[in-house]
This record gives sequence, C-alpha cells and structure tokens, in this order.
Amino acid sequence: MDGESAGSDGMMRQLSAQELRQVLQLHERYLARHDDGRRAVLAFCDLTAADLSGHDLSGADLTGARLHRTILSNARLQNANLFAADLRVANLNGADLSGADMRGSCLRGAQLNRAKLPKADLRKGVVVRFRGTDGENSPLTENARTDLSSVEARDADLSGARLSEASVVRANLTDANLRDTDLCGADLRQADATGAVLERADLSGANLSGASLRGAVLSKVKFGGAVLDGVDISGAIVDPKLLQEARQLQLKGCDLKSISLDELGETLRLHALWLDTRGGDGKRAVLADHDLSGRDLRAANLALANLARAVLRGADLTRASLAMCDLSLADLREARLDRADLRGAKLVRAHLAGASLVRANLAPLDNVGDGKFDFPANLEGAKLGGANLENARLHQARLAGADLSRSNLDHADLSEADLGGANLSEVTADTASFAGADLNEARGLPKMLERAPRC
Repeated sequence: MDGESAGSDGMMRQLSAQELRQVLQLHERYLARHDDGRRAVLAFCDLTAADLSGHDLSGADLTGARLHRTILSNARLQNANLFAADLRVANLNGADLSGADMRGSCLRGAQLNRAKLPKADLRKGVVVRFRGTDGENSPLTENARTDLSSVEARDADLSGARLSEASVVRANLTDANLRDTDLCGADLRQADATGAVLERADLSGANLSGASLRGAVLSKVKFGGAVLDGVDISGAIVDPKLLQEARQLQLKGCDLKSISLDELGETLRLHALWLDTRGGDGKRAVLADHDLSGRDLRAANLALANLARAVLRGADLTRASLAMCDLSLADLREARLDRADLRGAKLVRAHLAGASLVRANLAPLDNVGDGKFDFPANLEGAKLGGANLENARLHQARLAGADLSRSNLDHADLSEADLGGANLSEVTADTASFAGADLNEARGLPKMLERAPRC
C-alpha cells in the first residue's frame, strides 16, 4: 500500500491496528501478484512493539521505520528496505533478511538467533535530514554506522553479508555462518564467535580486541591490519601462515604441544594402568592441545582421556576405544574412526569434516556407576560436513546445531537423536533410521524426512 511517509519535519507516522492490518493484507496480495495488491510502504512509520511475527514483508519499504522491540520472529524480509531503521531490541529470531538493505540501521540488543542474512547490506548509510520547511535550512548529512552491538545472533547465517565498519561490539555470534562476509574495519571488540565459520571472511583493519574465536573456522581469512589483542583462538582451524602470526602476537590457544612417539607410548601405557586400577595406579592421559596429526592410534585405549582441542587431523583411530573421551573442539578432519568406540564421548564443536566413522559406535554409555546413569555422545555444534557415517550408531546422540551437510548416513542409526537445528543439506540418508529423532528446526531435510513428525 502506497502510504504517506514522514514529512520533512521528521515526525514518525502512526498507524492504527486496522491500518497496519490492511497494509499487510494488501502486501500479501502484492506478493501473490494480484491486481489489487500493493507493496507495503512503511517508511518512517512507528511500529514499536508491533507483532509482525511470521508475516511476509519481502520487498517492503521500511526505510527509517521505528521497529524498537518489534516482534519479527520467523518473518520474511527478503530484499526489504530497512535503511536507517531502528531495530533496537527487536525479535528477529529465525527471520529471513536475505539481501535486505540494512545500511545505517540500529540493531543494538536485537535477537537474531538462527536468522538468515546472506548477502544483506549492513554497511554505513548516509542519512540526510532536513530541518525546517521549504528548504530554508541546509540539509544535515550523517554517516550512520550500522550498530549490531550486543546482538544475539547464535547460528545466524551472515554468509556474504557486507558489514564493513559496522559496530559488532559484544555481539554473540556463536556458531554463526560468516563465510565470505565483509567485516573490513568492523568493531568486534569482546565479540563471541565461538564455533563460527569465517572461511574467506575479510577482517582487514577490524578491531577484535578480546574477541573469542574458539573453535572457529578461520581458513583463508584476511586479517591484514586487524587488531588482535587478547583474541582466543583455542581449537580454531587456522591456516599455517596465520598460526605463525598468532604465535608472534602470543594469541591465546595458538601453541600446540608436541609429543614424541616414545612419550606417547608411555602416556598410553600409564593410561591403560589407570583404567585397569580404576585410578589407583598409573595416570590419566591428558593430551589436550597436543599435535597428534597423522598419528597411528589404531586400537588405542583412550577411554576417559582428555583430548580437548587436540589436533588429530588425518590420524588413524580405527577401532580405538574413546568412550567418555573429551574431544571437544578437537581437529579430526580426515581422521579414520572406523569401528571406534565413542560411546558417551564429548565432541562438542569438534571438526570432523571428511572424517570416516564407518560403523563407529556413538550410542550412549549406559548403566554407569552406582546410579546406573546413561551418557549419550555429545556432538552439539560439531562440523561433520562430508563425513562418512555409514552404519554408524548414533542412537540418542546429541547433534543439535551440528553440520552434517553432504555426509553419508546410509544405514546409520539416528533413532531418538537430537537433531534440532542441525544442517542435513545434501546428506545421503535413504537407508538411515530417524525413528523418534528430534528434527525441530533442522535444515535441508531429505525428502524422506520432510513429512516426518517433529518432536
């Protein structure tokens, strides 16, 4: 609906509930290409605290709109114009803002969890404000920096988005997709990007002081001129050149410990003794932050060992005992874990891209201790893209937010598994069992699962 915008005096236009309802109805018909439909023009309208959840506002004009505390959860705002909009503390959880123009907008404290913003434009916006009427006063030009400070954007998709010079201070970007994102000159102080994928992102000249990049994928990232004081890259996937620079800057988590073959053998011997005597003798294997890439650990007994943040890329762990082992944030890319015992293992945000887990046992370790507790394998946020999980046992496994894209799940048992928010794009799963699995908000579901009940 071609409504009137704010006047030259800058006053926001107020809409009654009936007027807003009419705008939404006509926009819906506009999207359906009905002759009587009209594009929603809500420029400079005051929509404070309005409930627009689930509405389709794709292509709508919301230039300069006041959307403070507005509920836009699961709304569709593809290619919408949100230039200089006020979205402070707005609820945009699950919203689709693909390709939206959000230059100069203020999203301070907004909720963007699982929101889609690929190729969205969040650069600076030049805002021209006029004072007075009839052009008596000269225009006031402002360079409005897009404000994303303190936003909650867990598991959000910002791939290819443009955020150059944006303020992203103290933002929660855990597990977000920031592939090919332009963050040149952005202010990311104290931001939490734990587990985020920043592959090929441009962070040139950005300020990342005190930011957390734990477990993040930092392959081919541009860091030229960036401020990296106090950055934590523990468990992150880092290119060798960047790792060398990180060591020179003494970034937290950049130093991996080396271990000789003899030392490793002795560690395994003492660990086996510790297990056999239930802690009475020997010593638990603590190999956290160790470089074990390419090692031959076939049939090794590392149950209950601490391998957090260890680099095991290309290692052979065929038939290894890894029950209740801590492998959180570990780098297991291209590792062989065929027939490995991973019952109750902790693989939170572990990197398993291209790994082979054929017939691996990731079922719960049950009846543990006097209390007869069951411990399911925990792969929350794990990156399993392209992994081979054929015939793997994943009964009751915790896979919430895991990336299983392009993985082979043929004959795998995922019964009663938690796959909430997991990425199942392009998986091979025709013969997999998902009986009783939680598929709530899972993405890229195979056709066989599209009509399956969601828990």
